[in-house]
Amino acid sequence: MSNPDRNHTLSDAVLLQPVESIKGVGPRLARRLQAKGLSTIEDLLFNLPLGYLDQRGGIQISRLSVGDYVSFVATVLSGREVRYRRRKIFEVILSDGTGTVTAKWFHYGRWLTQRFRNFKGSVRVSGTLRIFGRQLEIHHPELEEIDTDVDKESGGIVPRYSPIAGVAPRAYRRIMQEVVTTFVPQVPETLPGGVRDYFELPRLQTALRQVHFPDELPKSQRGHQLSPGLRRLIFEELFFLELQIIRSQEALARETGHSMALERDFLRRVGKLLPFTLTQAQKRVMREIAADLGKKRPMNRLVQGDVGCGKTVVALLTAFIAIANGFQAALMAPTEILAHQHSINFKPYADALSIPLTLLTSRLKASEKHMRTEAIASGEARLIIGTHALIQEHVAFQRLGLVIIDEQHRFGVLQRMTLRQKGGSPHVLVMTATPIPRTLAMTVYGDLDVSVIDELPPGRTPVETRIIEAKHRKKAYDLLRSEFSQGHQAYIIYPLVEESEKSDLKDVTTMTDHLQSEVFPDIQLATLHGRMTPEEKQAIMAAFADRKLQLLVATTVIEVGIDVPDATVMVVEHPERFGLSQLHQLRGRVGRSSHRSYCLLIHEGGGVETRQRLAILEQSNDGFQIAEEDLRLRGPGDLVGIQQAGFVDLKLANLVRDANTLTAARRAALTLMQKDPDLTKPAHAAIRAKIERQSLRAAELLKTS
Repeated sequence: MSNPDRNHTLSDAVLLQPVESIKGVGPRLARRLQAKGLSTIEDLLFNLPLGYLDQRGGIQISRLSVGDYVSFVATVLSGREVRYRRRKIFEVILSDGTGTVTAKWFHYGRWLTQRFRNFKGSVRVSGTLRIFGRQLEIHHPELEEIDTDVDKESGGIVPRYSPIAGVAPRAYRRIMQEVVTTFVPQVPETLPGGVRDYFELPRLQTALRQVHFPDELPKSQRGHQLSPGLRRLIFEELFFLELQIIRSQEALARETGHSMALERDFLRRVGKLLPFTLTQAQKRVMREIAADLGKKRPMNRLVQGDVGCGKTVVALLTAFIAIANGFQAALMAPTEILAHQHSINFKPYADALSIPLTLLTSRLKASEKHMRTEAIASGEARLIIGTHALIQEHVAFQRLGLVIIDEQHRFGVLQRMTLRQKGGSPHVLVMTATPIPRTLAMTVYGDLDVSVIDELPPGRTPVETRIIEAKHRKKAYDLLRSEFSQGHQAYIIYPLVEESEKSDLKDVTTMTDHLQSEVFPDIQLATLHGRMTPEEKQAIMAAFADRKLQLLVATTVIEVGIDVPDATVMVVEHPERFGLSQLHQLRGRVGRSSHRSYCLLIHEGGGVETRQRLAILEQSNDGFQIAEEDLRLRGPGDLVGIQQAGFVDLKLANLVRDANTLTAARRAALTLMQKDPDLTKPAHAAIRAKIERQSLRAAELLKTS
């Protein structure tokens, strides 16, 4: 008699096969797929299409709609390099007799100029149709030459995937056709039959075929409900996320932590050091934290608070409570800038109380890093501040009683667990200045208790936000001059460019030169971006904090961790490229004193919808209201970043659109865990195998993060 558990394990192995096992995929092509994070059959199957191209019959240019992702066949009339805004771009003029479209590339190589300078023939063009002036344009389109052979894909529904460097769209579709044909029949079912029947979900194999190569254009692309296949995959994603959260909650409930008492004399000494009194909101949150610390069960609390609400003081006081009880406290920050900022802010208090403070980052010299890790292991270091370096294998603590994680949305469940495991169930306090809507908080932070600091310290002035059209940029420069004349400082932010981060840095550098030579020749300014060394970034930030610089021209590297009270103006170029919550974070870098402060959003293009979206920031300084709107408009990905769930990325689900599916998935997960808490039944072997795969994948990601 065959063992069902063993059969599941064997069939599950098909998903772990490397991409080289696919017919036609050699070492070079495999490397290109792996560079995109596609290493196994499972990676390919769950790398779903961005959308679909309807190639059933010829679609004329004259019938195309601006704003749509379109696909049409046209003849190349000409291809040439042209001058555009102080640089060269390449453009190809295309026509099908009913209209003309100009394809433009702002970043390109010699292959493009050689291919189309003298090309005459027909091509299939795919991309988002835009209009500038009265001219139809497509930027960086997919182009496929039409040859004499009958195109097997013509006349059908063609999936459109995210671009992969060095892999033509047609070549990738052929790979996926082979994967779906050869490997999908071997993919094991993961959802119990009762769950599928109750929620009317198709089998996993059927869903994968339907999503990659549908017979009909999915209704979701025509503005209606999700296709059954996509709904099944979204349910599965949320089901496994909820399973991980439930298991994490149950594991935490079984742990025994360290009960800590409040040393009131010590806290009185700390209170005398503070140059201000706590707000009522800070006091309320401290009472909640103190109650947690007094229990045997480890604290696992999230503190949410808008920018400037005083979360850092709460973290400092909590750390001192743990240290007064004879434990070490560790604070992990997502960037070296933020870690340094915390070290600078905490040091005067630590010195006054004779508490040894150690800063640990990955960029320290080997000898310095060794000396500091020795101090941590021996217990000599009592307050430890660092980056991801704190969770590296060679870092050991003598008696870790408290873990504080700042900017929680940058870290995942697994990273919290890794640091917690270094201390034998220490208390955990996680903080974020990114307000998380309740719907999302329950899902992403389902294993945490939540506190909210909903009050700003006295003396803080709300930031005045203005939207300025690019043609009126001079108004922004006039305001900057006025603020500089009063001794104030400012930021100008440029967005990352999707096609090339290197290109973005060139743009920031170019604009710094332009601003210095033509706009503010008498102002001390500097550039700050993510590709600088930590030493360079720290030196520039120190100069800005010491008022040696008046203007910082930067990328979003300054989104968190910079506190300069004299900075009163935040200028953001191309704000349409950011989520509302990220703009709110950037805005939070100013208004950190009693000075009147401004956030100027300089936009060009984007239309009425963009203007209406940005207007939300003009009308509200409430980060939670802005976060709710961001979630509604853009989905969770833009709000909380990548990997924040730790074990499961929300690649498919939108927690506004799929709220009902989330509720159903949680109900199904709870029912399953009640019936089979350890997933030992043979019928649940595939579920257990998938959870183990996700955990292993998360562990690998953690090692390389």
